[in-house]
Amino acid sequence: MRIKLSQTLRSMLKRHLAHLWRTPFLKAHCCRSKTPSHRRSSHREGESASMATQRRRRRRGDKPKSKAAPRRQPPPGPTDVHDVPDHLLDLIFLRLHSSACLLRAAATCTRWRRVVADAGFLSRFRSLHPPCIAGHYHAVDPDWADYRSSSPPITDTPVFLPSSSLTADSRRFSLDFLPHSDSGWNLADGRGSLLLLFKKRTGWAARARSRCLSDLVVCEPPTRRCQGILCPRDLGGVLLGVFLLGGDRNDGSGGRIVGMSSFRVVAVLHDYHTSEPGRGMPVACVFSPGSDGGWRFLPSASASTDGDVSLPDAVDSITFAGRANGSLYWVIGEDGAMLALDEATVEFSRVQVLADGMWESNVDRWSFRVVGGEDGAPRVVRLVSNELKVFARLPGGDEWVVEKLVRLPEATRGLPGRKEHWYFRRNAMIVAAHDAYILVTPQEKTWLFSVELETMEVERRHERNRYPGAAFPCELPWPPALEACADHGRRRRCR
Repeated sequence: MRIKLSQTLRSMLKRHLAHLWRTPFLKAHCCRSKTPSHRRSSHREGESASMATQRRRRRRGDKPKSKAAPRRQPPPGPTDVHDVPDHLLDLIFLRLHSSACLLRAAATCTRWRRVVADAGFLSRFRSLHPPCIAGHYHAVDPDWADYRSSSPPITDTPVFLPSSSLTADSRRFSLDFLPHSDSGWNLADGRGSLLLLFKKRTGWAARARSRCLSDLVVCEPPTRRCQGILCPRDLGGVLLGVFLLGGDRNDGSGGRIVGMSSFRVVAVLHDYHTSEPGRGMPVACVFSPGSDGGWRFLPSASASTDGDVSLPDAVDSITFAGRANGSLYWVIGEDGAMLALDEATVEFSRVQVLADGMWESNVDRWSFRVVGGEDGAPRVVRLVSNELKVFARLPGGDEWVVEKLVRLPEATRGLPGRKEHWYFRRNAMIVAAHDAYILVTPQEKTWLFSVELETMEVERRHERNRYPGAAFPCELPWPPALEACADHGRRRRCR
């Protein structure tokens, strides 16, 4: 049966259906019902694959991927010595106390050793720090040694006394590595870390002036290395002394490097003067190591424009006085004059030393010595009438004045072993001279005591007073033998 709807009812139904179409539920239902079947199946397959992927992640314990958050940097940790850059290590090492401390620092690790081994650093360090003295080698003069009363007994071989400021094992400075010699070896000189020794003479040759120079040996006790030197049989003149000089390389502090590969030996001779009959002149014969080295006579070089230096013909009046301020000095037996040899240029000159009371009596090795002062300038030590005087030259002139004085009879009173009414009846004698002290004894008997040149105090208990003879300082080798790290391109941590 068909129902006829009025026009009014039909319009109301249309408005109601339009309202329902605008609702979300009905719209979605109608759209889905209109979707093709193949599109609905693919959508279901995609949902199934996504659910399967989530199930696999849950079984593995994985977390779904998400956008990674920026990683936070850990806070910087505390810095240590490995983080100090090389240029700061350079400044720190320059402030070390001595070369011994520098060697200990270099032995720490390869990086520190590389910094220390740099040639520029070593030059700067040497210009700021004095050489490190390990100790002194003492020669024993048989004319003064008291072999019987000494305890422990002393011998005529050189003795090493370690420095109080550096703990050194005396056994490491033994000279038992020297070549064998039937007569033994005598100390001639010392410079830097090197010693110069010559074969002992026996009999009359030990006391006579000779034209022959014994064979020599240069050694470095800290490294136990040595080099023998064969000398010419006839030097053509009377020997005044043989000495050790620095080599040709500069050490960075204005001096010359002294080492087994950098040294010179000079033999000073007295020969006939070439233009003054009845007079003598000094001659230098120099030895240098290396393939192009050997002995050679230097031209008679003089620091003056007056020609060759003139000396007395009598060799016995010429006595070696000492070394100071880069020069060697001899007393030549003529009042007010000394012979000087510049170690750098190997040139001779006559030096005038004029002072009241300096030349008032006989001048010889027992009463006249030249030493170096604290300022590097030479000082003349004179022992006359049991008064030990130290002369210094006034600045800007040639006049010498008494700087210090001590009267030995009064200064030694009360010292152990002093015989009040026996000693100092005659003039005392200088046994050895050093830049820091003078070793003295009365003529009546060997009774050694030393006078400190800085304070002019007298003492007898020091170990050095047991060895009558010259003392030569022994420095640690310079530059130090260091194996530098070969890796310069990248920074390496210490090992």
